[in-house]
Amino acid sequence: MTAAVERTAPRPLTVALLVLAAVATSAVLTTIIALVARAAGAGDAYPPLQPAVYLSFAVAGTLAALGGWALVVRFVRRSARLLRILVPVLVVLSLVPDVALLALGFIPGTTPGGVVALMLMHLAVAGVAVTAGQRIAPAR
Repeated sequence: MTAAVERTAPRPLTVALLVLAAVATSAVLTTIIALVARAAGAGDAYPPLQPAVYLSFAVAGTLAALGGWALVVRFVRRSARLLRILVPVLVVLSLVPDVALLALGFIPGTTPGGVVALMLMHLAVAGVAVTAGQRIAPAR
């Protein structure tokens, strides 16, 4: 005999606090990455490593990832299976502009260290979003 485990949705306040914590964590991690990259010579004036730029993208990326996660869990019956494929594919796709930036240098002042920092920021935001997403809307 098997017992069905019923999952309850987290309270709205819990969801709000988890989203806020995820955004704050993404902001802190991307700031640390930017500061280390700038200290290592990525360029103090490099636009993507300026707080207004990377923090905007970190917040937007975290919120978009959490929204996407919640939609997949809500509308896909076997969401865990899909997310195991979707998350890595989207993370790799998010790195494509960075690779293009490294190859083409279309932003003045681009250095390999600056591009590596941007790639690490993508990975950090993805990791934070997955961790928070699992707590907000556990995949099934």
